[in-house]
Amino acid sequence: MKIVFVNPVGVIGGAERVLLNMLTTLNAQSNIQLHLIVGTDGALIEEAKKLGVEVTLLKLPEEFNQLGDSAFKGRKAIAISILLLQLVKILPSIQKYLREFQQSLRELNPDLIHSNGIKTHLLTSLVRVKGIPVVWHIHDFYSSRPLIAQALKWLSDRATLGIAISQAVAKDATSLLPRLPIEVVYNMIDVNYFSPAPLSLHLPLRVGLVATFARWKGHDIFLKAIANIVRSRPDLKVRFYIVGGAIYQTRGSQFSEQELKNQASDLGIADKVDFLGFQQDIAEIYRWLDIVVHASTQPEPFGLAIIEAMACGKPVIVSQAGGAAELFTHNYDAIGVSPGEPIALAAAILDLLENTEKRQAISQKARYTATERFSNEDLAQKIMAVYNFVLNSK
Repeated sequence: MKIVFVNPVGVIGGAERVLLNMLTTLNAQSNIQLHLIVGTDGALIEEAKKLGVEVTLLKLPEEFNQLGDSAFKGRKAIAISILLLQLVKILPSIQKYLREFQQSLRELNPDLIHSNGIKTHLLTSLVRVKGIPVVWHIHDFYSSRPLIAQALKWLSDRATLGIAISQAVAKDATSLLPRLPIEVVYNMIDVNYFSPAPLSLHLPLRVGLVATFARWKGHDIFLKAIANIVRSRPDLKVRFYIVGGAIYQTRGSQFSEQELKNQASDLGIADKVDFLGFQQDIAEIYRWLDIVVHASTQPEPFGLAIIEAMACGKPVIVSQAGGAAELFTHNYDAIGVSPGEPIALAAAILDLLENTEKRQAISQKARYTATERFSNEDLAQKIMAVYNFVLNSK
């Protein structure tokens, strides 16, 4: 069986970590060939090659990479006008790319195409290589996107099946794409790589948010929570960290590091917060932190950082909405807070900072939950079951 994965970017974000994990587990199967087509250069290419996966870099037009409607949520009329103008401008380069993309797929002649992002969902639908089923891996709530949702709805009959990463995402996708069969396969992780470090006591304690700089990831909420903690407990021995960067090219969808530093300065906490940038060995970061914060202001489709940190035996404070709410039990193996509420987030952080026993108890239970529910040991079996269903339905 030959599977061609298609990913819009070569940088490594959450969806790309999920992709690499799938490639790792599938590559261990017999009688399967894996190929990856990537739309931009980046670390994903080298990481996939290390796994023995053949990779084709087929560069998407720069303008197409920057195209998106995430910055226009709630402003549909503006989004329509701007995106139509952008589409007209880049149409010739997109047509050229589609011809090259179709030729690559014909030469590879896969049994199945696995699309791992919204832009590749659109591209694989527009190309339509006859007789080859297409699986859409659904990592997002598509209904929150004003125009992309409509385009995917129109084109969904050109996909064979969708894999949703949580029940919340499946519900959203089913309401938007009623003709597309949806299967839920939770994201899994390597619990041997994401594993605890020996317990160590140190001051100051370290609290960190690990995420890309997407505006809905709640960096601004985290900074406001920090300001609240610093004002109420200036004597507390604690330091705060923001880990990650602006890795995507879609206009308007992300904070810049300078914006966040300016916010920290305006809140009077610039000397309390360190920006560590993108980290290759993210497990080491989780192990280094004492508390991991997830602060998304919108419902999270899944929340890969949550289970990664839990597997590393860390207490995680979770913005409890969407797929993230499916991953833990409040006050048992993680702490849930309402999204977008810095005072509630500050209270949860303070509670853990001041209660060593609670931190340790939640850490132990977090590790147990991660290994029992999210270990990638049976991921290949779950994905292969989807592939076999799709191929047998041809």
